[in-house]
Amino acid sequence: MIKKYFDSKEHELENGIKLISIKKDTHIASIHVGIQVGSIYEEKDEKGISHFIEHMLFKGTDRRDNHNINQDIEESAGTYDAYTDHTSTVFSITALEEELEKSTELLSDMIIHSTFPEEELEKERKVILSELKTGLDDVQEYSFKKIDEAAFQKSPLRYDILGTRKTIKSFTKEQLVTFYTDHYRPNKSVISIVSPFGHDTVKEMIEKYFSKWEKKGVKDRSIIIEKNKHIEKISYKKNIEQSTILFLYTFYGLSRKEELALEILNYKLGQSANSILFRALREEKGLSYDAYSDIDTTESIKTLYIYTAVGEEDVWEAKKVIEDCIGKIKDGEINFNEKNIMHMKKVMKTSIASILEDSEGLGNYVLNKKMMDKKVNASFDEMKELDDIHQEDIYNVVQKVFDKPTVHILLSK
Repeated sequence: MIKKYFDSKEHELENGIKLISIKKDTHIASIHVGIQVGSIYEEKDEKGISHFIEHMLFKGTDRRDNHNINQDIEESAGTYDAYTDHTSTVFSITALEEELEKSTELLSDMIIHSTFPEEELEKERKVILSELKTGLDDVQEYSFKKIDEAAFQKSPLRYDILGTRKTIKSFTKEQLVTFYTDHYRPNKSVISIVSPFGHDTVKEMIEKYFSKWEKKGVKDRSIIIEKNKHIEKISYKKNIEQSTILFLYTFYGLSRKEELALEILNYKLGQSANSILFRALREEKGLSYDAYSDIDTTESIKTLYIYTAVGEEDVWEAKKVIEDCIGKIKDGEINFNEKNIMHMKKVMKTSIASILEDSEGLGNYVLNKKMMDKKVNASFDEMKELDDIHQEDIYNVVQKVFDKPTVHILLSK
């Protein structure tokens, strides 16, 4: 399957950019540019600066002002995206194949030649503060912020990717430009292209627009790795209709096979419509409309969350239901027979295989794999490894991970 549908070639340009070209029978081309800078690399007084810079790259270059950038993106008649997470900042454009070179030129201009115009900086400061307020108004997002604050004391995972009101208000143009100059470097960047064009054609195009980006020494910053604190905390928020319950576990030090077993378990725990949490909280007890689990196996992150929202009168019963589910899994009372495991493997394989059908999704997938120093087809190779995971592997990893959680409960004030 990989050889037939996943025709890829990797290059490293002279300035250090890692390029992955994927030749695909499609009329849609997708370019993703990722820089290895995100919130975990920020000092305490820099919280939110990576995200702020992401916004500012749309605000003006030596050749284009904000209006011209927006107009050129719109005229491509495609879709564009930009995001900042814990470990990276990514910019992408997906459009018809004939728009690929224009999209590449535009992104290179934004990333290499941004000018951080002062008047746009002040406008964007207000936009980001508004974005922060929106997150605080969202009960689910607010709950995740609070459990991260409770779980970690020194880890950068404690802080919102957007930063704080204090840091967002404090950033000057000089600070933004200095951080940008220090961290936006070709030798910290990955570009993925999914298109119908040949690999050499793609390489020549990227060299045309990105080769003048000067390679510089990389300023490494140490990242604090911290297990979650075993603590239960209650927070209060005014004018909310539902209370939330969150459990958080960290799982540093697992082998990749153990992580795969945990991913299989996570699907059965809280990802499917017939998950353990869904059946226990909604189908059997009628306590909750929304219940799920979420896992992140990114290096330096390694978190698993369990979330639900319930009426305040049902909080403590719902919390006990979650604890009982975890206890039954650990005690082997919830059965993971080979038939169930085969079904969960099939779902994971289907999800991985479906990436191949979407140019944008495939471009983002290979970009993130490369930025984590993994093979771009790692997940496809792991489909074979899934066949080696059995019931005892799931039970063994459960004993390692599901212990001493951080628990956060949000109640109405």
